[in-house]
Amino acid sequence: MRRALIAVLATMLVAATAHSAVAAQKTVLLPFDLVLQKKEEDFFIGAGKPSPAEQARLKAINEELAKILSNDGVHELIDTTSIAKEIEDAAPFVDCNGCEVDIAKKLNGEVLYTGLVDKASETLLNMRIMEIDVASGKLKRAGNVVIQGNTDEAWLRGVRWLMKNKLSAADAGSGKSEAAP
Repeated sequence: MRRALIAVLATMLVAATAHSAVAAQKTVLLPFDLVLQKKEEDFFIGAGKPSPAEQARLKAINEELAKILSNDGVHELIDTTSIAKEIEDAAPFVDCNGCEVDIAKKLNGEVLYTGLVDKASETLLNMRIMEIDVASGKLKRAGNVVIQGNTDEAWLRGVRWLMKNKLSAADAGSGKSEAAP
């Protein structure tokens, strides 16, 4: 009985090690963008900037996504600190016409994750996370979720829900996504 248990555990360990060694993709994670609703006065005085609370939430959801990707056994996160200034200058990525792919190529990434929070009102937001193939520059997978509530926990729940239900590591090769029409 004991030998059988040891054999089963050893087989599971070898299988898990082989899976993570084969499947690990070099992954670049870029910061989330925040799109604020434009008001009439923005056309005269310029668009508003994220509040300190929103800036903190953007950082928190980026850290949460990094934690999820690091622990999923499929992604190997690439350190982006060597080109942090270039990343900061290129943001927001929603407006940079594909520069995020060029940044990921500089880092020798295979896959790129980036996200967007679109703030429709003070209590209604849409969060989108995108997975992009760096070699082709094409969107592989994406997921959206509507968040009702503008709190730290609501934003974190949005990231967790998307990564569990729309962009899970288990579905990485399935093509399951909201990216395709």
